[in-house]
Amino acid sequence: MKNIVLLDDLTINKIAAGEVIERPANVVKELVENSIDAGASNIIIEIKNGGKTFIKISDNGNGISLEDIPLALERHATSKIRKIEDLEKTYTMGFRGEALASISSISKLTIISKTENAEVGIKVTSKAGNILSAEEVITKTGTTMLVEDLFFNVPVRYKFLKNDATEFRYIKELVEKLALANSNISFKFINNNKNIFFSNGNGKIRDIIYNLYGKDIESNLEDINYEDKNIKITGVVGNTLIAREKRKDQIIFLNKRNIKNQTILNSADQAFKGGTGIGKFGFFILNIDMPATEYDINVHPTKTEVRFKDEEKVYKSVYYAIKNATLNKTFLGNTENETGEKRKNYVENEYKFLTNNFRTNKYFSKNTMLNSMSTNLQKSDDILIKRNEKRKIEYKYIGILFKTYIVAEVGDEIYLIDQHAAHERLLYEKIKANYKQNITADTQMMLIPEVYNLSHKEFEFVEKNLELFKNVGYDLELFGENSVKIVGMPDLDYRVEKKEAFFDLLDEMLTFNRSTSKDIEERFIATVACKAAVKAGMDLKEKEVHDLIENLLELNNPYTCPHGRPTTIKLNKNEILTKNITNL
Repeated sequence: MKNIVLLDDLTINKIAAGEVIERPANVVKELVENSIDAGASNIIIEIKNGGKTFIKISDNGNGISLEDIPLALERHATSKIRKIEDLEKTYTMGFRGEALASISSISKLTIISKTENAEVGIKVTSKAGNILSAEEVITKTGTTMLVEDLFFNVPVRYKFLKNDATEFRYIKELVEKLALANSNISFKFINNNKNIFFSNGNGKIRDIIYNLYGKDIESNLEDINYEDKNIKITGVVGNTLIAREKRKDQIIFLNKRNIKNQTILNSADQAFKGGTGIGKFGFFILNIDMPATEYDINVHPTKTEVRFKDEEKVYKSVYYAIKNATLNKTFLGNTENETGEKRKNYVENEYKFLTNNFRTNKYFSKNTMLNSMSTNLQKSDDILIKRNEKRKIEYKYIGILFKTYIVAEVGDEIYLIDQHAAHERLLYEKIKANYKQNITADTQMMLIPEVYNLSHKEFEFVEKNLELFKNVGYDLELFGENSVKIVGMPDLDYRVEKKEAFFDLLDEMLTFNRSTSKDIEERFIATVACKAAVKAGMDLKEKEVHDLIENLLELNNPYTCPHGRPTTIKLNKNEILTKNITNL
């Protein structure tokens, strides 16, 4: 590790400086990141009273040399960069040289440190930025930082702290993210002398996830390992069973630094679309590795905001990484390797559609619009929704359970296929393909046009979304005040009365319209499919069952309905036998 130096004025002025210590969690963040930068493989975090009175960070890193200790408490003193050009090639967690000076100025700070080659260590105590004592001590290699009485001389800032439990939660969430980003480092977190969290540093992120989230989450994850030129994305992505109502479990790391970035979130939303359920957010933990020259982390003192030099490139890489992982599943025992050209073609065509229409405006800033991309879509009916080759599965049809679940036997496994969810997925893919390729002729004309009287809100919605109705197969026109005339319906195998389906569609869309959403089209298509699909309790003939299964085997994504409900439930022979023995 380099010696600590004072930065020159030019570099200081270029750095986005500012307050870095607003609460105890900020102290923990800065000190732990220093430990990571020092090459520590073992870090212990201890706090008391939510970190207000006691924070202790111990590591086995490189340590601070005797001559560097006083300089470390100076503002804009750092060992991580030397000049402004270094900002474009630094991979350290910190680089501004403000943290220790800021912490020292508002607390009592004790530093105990020793380098590997030093015979003894040094202990320095400061208060309100002033060094009170410095002495040699016998200690092991590494550094211990003890912060006491935080904000003792800034009562206004202390007054705005939350209660101990809340401040503890902020620190706990921070430590968990640091552990997830640095699975090769062992972390131990102690609160009021009680062990809260421990990771062994074995490099396996799934072990940490199991510890933090439990078995149910860990067992519903798919690994991500995607690389494109100088961008590498690793991590995990969750299936539909663990989709969330909020974004809390969408965690992004850039070269192991936790960041926030709307471009990445938008890309993830599109990659998850149709697989997590409308209105829900997919679970993911991503670490993006890329050269420091490709982004600017020097946007805000917290270093959580980032600007990418090429937003489109990052957007596409994240989309491909997540989309590929979400398709890494089996259906009715299928074990074919679909990681090659088949899946690549599907993902590329999905992405091509996404970036070649007006919706691009939602996902990229104006200066990175995809104006240069081709606008020619392939016109094949199957290219967007179907595989090049149908899955080859040998199954035995058993019957229908509760007029809801189709029972199929495959080897030593029993599959329960939700007839409504499965049919809804088929209809959804068909409507979406037509919509994507602007095929508006897929309409079933009615023998006698029907006029429906609508409420003011219903009529207003139809008026605003006429193109949307027409694009999914409705042939309708406004017909006087608060009325519409329907000449044709989407050409789907309706099992419900068509008028009922139309009003159910309006009802759901109006309910949804009152909530916050960025993509009405997706919900509209899914709702049309849902209202037209067979329902639980409807009898299916054996031929209809086989047709449904065969069609599902052709889809790229037969795993869930568009609202996120799984199309199949799997039980293996051993599970069934075990349950029977237990019940006996």
